[in-house]
Amino acid sequence: MITLKNIKKIFKTEEVETWALQNVNLEIKKGEFVAIMGPSGCGKSTLLNILGLLDTPTEGTYLLDGKDISSIDEDTRTDIRKGLLGFIFQSFNLIDELNVTENVELPLLYMNYPKKERRQKTANVIERVAMTHRAKHFPAQLSGGQQQRVAIARAVISHPAIILADEPTGNLDSKHGAEVMELLRELHKEGTTIIMVTHSQHDANYAERIVNLFDGEIVSEIEM
Repeated sequence: MITLKNIKKIFKTEEVETWALQNVNLEIKKGEFVAIMGPSGCGKSTLLNILGLLDTPTEGTYLLDGKDISSIDEDTRTDIRKGLLGFIFQSFNLIDELNVTENVELPLLYMNYPKKERRQKTANVIERVAMTHRAKHFPAQLSGGQQQRVAIARAVISHPAIILADEPTGNLDSKHGAEVMELLRELHKEGTTIIMVTHSQHDANYAERIVNLFDGEIVSEIEM
């Protein structure tokens, strides 16, 4: 499903040139659950951003379903993200002014779903993450675990083929973190491809394969 060939990412300022990624070669199959691990600053989030079309490589080739998308324009990248990718972030990234229902249905608004269908899909996915009783609450009224469940509902509402998760349990206690990981496990069992950046070996154990990064390079891959 995904092939990266000799991906490099360089961040430049007037005085400094920083290599975030060097010669990254990676294949991810449809339906895989892959964890990306490594110390802070090793390039994990940069790699995830490139995979999620939030950033572009300085050099190299990114093949998605066999198509080279390394240097497509921003409008095309946005269209691909809408239908194919779902994102889960450590900081939840919910909109404070919108309640749970409004946050979750937002991707469907961007995809121009009819209101009736939008509301039904939203209610269904909110029920799935056990947040129906909080559907009219705002993010500030929710615990961290509840906010992350809402963020997962928003990520999956458009049935993306790929979910990209950046430290999805990083701001949660162990109980709520386990709930989030079980939700990801369920989605994976249903055939969703999941790519997760994590510092947690416990969370990484949910994956089928662990990719270890160090100084912007893949130094090992471990089948689980």
